[in-house]
Parts: sequence; structure tokens; C-alpha cells
Amino acid sequence: MIKITFEVSEDFIRENTDPKAIAAKLAHDGTRAMKIMLDMVGFGQLKKQVESGKTEFVVTPDKLDEKSQELYNNEIGEICLLAAFSESDKKESDTIE
Repeated sequence: MIKITFEVSEDFIRENTDPKAIAAKLAHDGTRAMKIMLDMVGFGQLKKQVESGKTEFVVTPDKLDEKSQELYNNEIGEICLLAAFSESDKKESDTIE
């Protein structure tokens, strides 16, 4: 099993659920309206759980229903790419200085 950990600040969650910030994103790039709205829903659901005190979320395929599994399958490649870049980008920035 491979474990990938993402850290997200509560401020980042709040910023991505703020109606004014969302309106600004839509005004800036209306072609991505569906993505922006989907992000808003996701951040909103997470914000509710954070406000109730939860701060850790473990996502594994066995916990997901069929629709969530489809989303997982669509997004996991990008998540793995970010994880790989996180390690290689850190090594590059350590050697550049």
C-alpha cells in the first residue's frame, strides 16, 4: 500500500467556499464554470466536516460507492503526478540554491 498525504489549510477551504471569490473566478474564466462549481461543492462538503471538528480524511477505494469510485478513478492519476512532482520538485529546489 502506498500512502499519499495532502495538507490543506482551513483558510484555503474558506477561500474556496467564499461566494465573492467564486464569483471572481467565474468572471475571470467562465469557460471553467462547471469545474469551479464542482470545486465549490467539494470544498463546501469538506468545510462542513471541518467545522464539526474533523481534520483528517482517509480516501481508499474500499470506502467509496460506485459514483465516488468513478471520481476516484478519474482523479487518481493527477494525484499520483502531484505526489511524484512534490518529491522531484523538492529535490530540484534543494540543489538549485
